[in-house]
Amino acid sequence: MKKSNTNEKLPEEAALAPAEPKQPSLLDQIGKRGIEPGQYHTLANSLFPGADPQSVLMVIDYCQARGLDPMKKPCHIVPMKVKDAKTGVESWRDVVMPGIYEYRTTAQKTGEYLGQGKTEYGPEIDYKGLKTPDSCTVTVYRWNSKAKQRAEYITTVWFSEVVAESWKRGEKGVKEPNARWKKAPRQMLTKCTEAAALRMAFPDELGGEMTVEEMGSTPHQDHGIKDVEQLADDSESPRNKQTKALLVALNNKSEEGEKSENN
Repeated sequence: MKKSNTNEKLPEEAALAPAEPKQPSLLDQIGKRGIEPGQYHTLANSLFPGADPQSVLMVIDYCQARGLDPMKKPCHIVPMKVKDAKTGVESWRDVVMPGIYEYRTTAQKTGEYLGQGKTEYGPEIDYKGLKTPDSCTVTVYRWNSKAKQRAEYITTVWFSEVVAESWKRGEKGVKEPNARWKKAPRQMLTKCTEAAALRMAFPDELGGEMTVEEMGSTPHQDHGIKDVEQLADDSESPRNKQTKALLVALNNKSEEGEKSENN
């Protein structure tokens, strides 16, 4: 005689089992955040083209939590290739990171940010064929309400310690400054220095998270960091096909709603 499996559910039990929670639609998720479909369309199509819809929602949540306007793009969606510590399998994951604009905005909103001194640069050096200052110094001023005086925060950053590098083509094991740093080495060095100075002056408001401009120089770059806009041109990627399909559906629902209101 065949023994019955005690783990098997009877039909009656299966019918009474709780149903799997239904995933809310993209339109519902946008509505719960108080975002109009047109605003989301602009975020997904113009400001963060190629981004996964859930990643765009992460931007909205991030900005709402920090009192920022997502339409001004204070942060970036950065796809990072990370390795699972248990399986060793690498996969892409979207991360929201602040930009230097967010740092400036957050500092300004405190009412205690008194601007900066003159940016100073060290002597020019040749760094792997690139002419650049060897260092940058930024001074940030903040009003100290308890001491009733202006406090200054002086920060110096060295080019060789923050420059973002990538593997040089055709030369195994050799790295060079990446395309962005090659194009504007002084500008990128200045942004990194300003970010470090603002973080020193406003530690509670900015925390310890680095800006996207600085992150290129961390070990994460070896795991593959790209701004999501770099992936936007790949129209055949599963990510972009899915995003386009969702935006079409979102547009259709929005138009249906407008027609019903007009009628």
